[in-house]
Amino acid sequence: MANLLSLIKLRKHAVDEKQKVLAELYRQIEIIEQSKTTLIERLRRERETLDKSGMLEMYAYFGRFSQNIQRMLERLNAEKNKLEVRIQIAQDDVREAFANVKRIEIVQKERERVEKKEADDKETREMDDIGIDGYRRKEEV
Repeated sequence: MANLLSLIKLRKHAVDEKQKVLAELYRQIEIIEQSKTTLIERLRRERETLDKSGMLEMYAYFGRFSQNIQRMLERLNAEKNKLEVRIQIAQDDVREAFANVKRIEIVQKERERVEKKEADDKETREMDDIGIDGYRRKEEV
């Protein structure tokens, strides 16, 4: 029976690579979330500054500024949604690759168990033969 250890090692490497891709996607989501938080905080600070100043002409500028921030937030949300789809696909890919590795490992362990049993059975037969030969020689004497 063929030894599957090399195949297992290769498949584990593939799982590791897929996990790295997944981690990168999560990192990109985190960057988007940080950007959103920064934009929301910036909008809040500008609003506070505007409320403190009380200058009416600044409200017109703030409206455009607020709209730009909202557009940026919408764009970031759209990017995040796309990434979440990619993450779901990557998670499924990692799960499938991991399951394949586990199946191969199970086959390898079963092969090792069968080989050990065959070796043990052979050793038992040899010991039985030695015992029988010893008994025959003893009986002949």
